[in-house]
This record gives sequence, structure tokens and C-alpha cells, in this order.
Amino acid sequence: METMSGYLDALEALFLYPSDEAARAWWTSEGYAPPAHPVVPLATIHKVRLQWLDATDDMLADSRAFLFDHGYEAGLNILAYTSKTRDAARAKRGLPPLKSEL
Repeated sequence: METMSGYLDALEALFLYPSDEAARAWWTSEGYAPPAHPVVPLATIHKVRLQWLDATDDMLADSRAFLFDHGYEAGLNILAYTSKTRDAARAKRGLPPLKSEL
């Protein structure tokens, strides 16, 4: 049985270094049905990373670029942080602002 800490550490690693292979392994481990398209697991990770308070400016830009390159610009109806809104959300939780690199 996986601990919550282990689960969160694995997600953080996936957010820090998203890859197609890791995203597919995560997708399968969560018990999701086979994706409708092969890019869906990695796109899901990039969508979630846009809402992650620890995503650097470079990570936010990388995830946006990935999603737009794969046709998700029209369906990106999520709260996607910018560096300004991410740092404002971090401040509300008593966290310091992030620099471009972790």
C-alpha cells in the first residue's frame, strides 16, 4: 500500500519532469480506461501542472506550449497560473514567490 507522502512525491516528480512514458505509467497505475488518444496522459499532466503552485515560470511556459502544440488551446478551460497569479496564490498560503528555476 502506497503512503500519501509517496504518492505526492511521485506526482511531484512527474510534474517536475513530465515524459510520455511516465505519464502513461501514472495513467495506468490510477486505473483509468485506455486513453482516447495516446497524447491524453501527458496532456493531463501538463494541464495539472498549470495549476501546481510549485511550477516555475519555465514549467508554466513549457506546459502551455505543449498543450497548444497538441490542439488544446480551445479546450483549456482551467485555472492556469501565470507567474503573477501563482505567486499571489502562494502568498495567500504563506509561501514565498518562486523564481524561474526550482
